[in-house]
Amino acid sequence: MSLALSTEADFVVLDDNAARKTTKYLGLTVTGTLGLLPRAKERGIIAEVHPLVSELRANGFRIDDRVIEAVARLARES
Repeated sequence: MSLALSTEADFVVLDDNAARKTTKYLGLTVTGTLGLLPRAKERGIIAEVHPLVSELRANGFRIDDRVIEAVARLARES
């Protein structure tokens, strides 16, 4: 958070809820791991979001189905 503030970062990537709240309180824009995926697809870094979301889930990353649906819509995969 300190680095983001000092460098005027566009956004901070955090998945921890308490850290997200603190970061927002500091006036920083926050995104999570899943928020990066549609951005990466848009920039041509990845071809599809769905396989990566599935891999995250298979490796123990807890993701609510509603969040997956929202990410799929952002990535234009639904």
